[in-house]
Amino acid sequence: MQSFVLARPRGRFVLCMLSLAFLLAGCGVLAPGMSFVERAPLAAADVPVIELDSRQIDALNDARKPRADGAIAKRADAAERADHDDAGDVAALARASARHAYRIGPADVLSIIVWDHPELVMPNLTYDVGSTAGAQPPSAGMAGQSVPGYLVSADGYIQFPYVKRLEVAGLSEADAQQRLARALQPYIRDAQVSLRVVGFRSKKVYVNGEVRSPGVKPITDVPMTLANALNEASGVLDSGDASHIALTRGGRRYRIDLPRLTESGLDATRIVLQDGDELRVPPARDYSVFVMGEVLKPGPLPLRSDGRLTLSQALGAAQINQVTSDPSRIYLVRQARAAAAVAARAGADAARGHADAGQPGAQARVFHFDARSPQAMALAQRVELEPDDVVFVDAAGVVRWNRVISQLVGGTAAAYNIQRASGG
Repeated sequence: MQSFVLARPRGRFVLCMLSLAFLLAGCGVLAPGMSFVERAPLAAADVPVIELDSRQIDALNDARKPRADGAIAKRADAAERADHDDAGDVAALARASARHAYRIGPADVLSIIVWDHPELVMPNLTYDVGSTAGAQPPSAGMAGQSVPGYLVSADGYIQFPYVKRLEVAGLSEADAQQRLARALQPYIRDAQVSLRVVGFRSKKVYVNGEVRSPGVKPITDVPMTLANALNEASGVLDSGDASHIALTRGGRRYRIDLPRLTESGLDATRIVLQDGDELRVPPARDYSVFVMGEVLKPGPLPLRSDGRLTLSQALGAAQINQVTSDPSRIYLVRQARAAAAVAARAGADAARGHADAGQPGAQARVFHFDARSPQAMALAQRVELEPDDVVFVDAAGVVRWNRVISQLVGGTAAAYNIQRASGG
């Protein structure tokens, strides 16, 4: 009878394949795409899944807040992107930021006037600041201009009538003025000398990266603070990341998180730059999070220019697939070092398994977020992501089952058609 067509060999073959599909779909062996499995390939004890509730969110955010002794800067490891708190480095940087009087150096131009002795003024000695031989070439922040005065030689001396060579390098304006007055004493009784720097060319900082006017910025008698340097460069571009500003000094690199520096009540003018410092504002695209799984736009997502991005913003930008996603199975994967700080703040229960975080071989930590209710997105807005975080949106169980069926039924139909065409 036609109603018992499945009893034929071909029907039994199809029935067997469908049964196999149900079995494989149940265990997820052949389900295409990615799916979060807690016990494979690593044991659950190695990668604990932590429920992302309100307390854990507070711990996540507290871990990002700068400490009172470490808010100014973090030393950056050149071998990896991770940043480390180092209170000693921060204290040293703060001490080095003390304001000092400008010290005269080679290539500076000095204006010198000896009162009641106009014959000692030589107006024909002029120097082009930024373009004279031996000076820095013209660049952004060091426009060329002609100024009269006495040029400090490469070995730190100036040539002046009567005293011939006078060493002034390393002296402040007041100290150099007193030294010149003493040197003139045998020739001019009670010499009244006025000395000041009119061409600042010996000390400079370098500002590059995502700023509007990169280049060499001269250090003048006004201290060159971090705020001044960025203003001299006309500010940070929208494409720049102000939370990962790199300050290189003496072969060491410091990370400066400018937005959080301001939030913590510290002023960027507390960081005074020194001669030879290099300030780099990296592009925001260098620091991204990765959104994967059941989203319409998977891939890297750069942080905003202030270095911030919340979980809800990341999910909104990647556009969750409302048809295939399981909103109760959203996972945040974070590097072990940051996760250990979260666990320490969340309590002993959440800290279980985190003792080895940050050590060689330590695994990343996984946070589970249930977004089935719209109210959950309010919590997601409080979750601030870190660079290199991975957000994974899992597929619904029925979707994984349907994908297995689609593949197996397609193969079964092809086999049936081939068998039928061959006359089997």
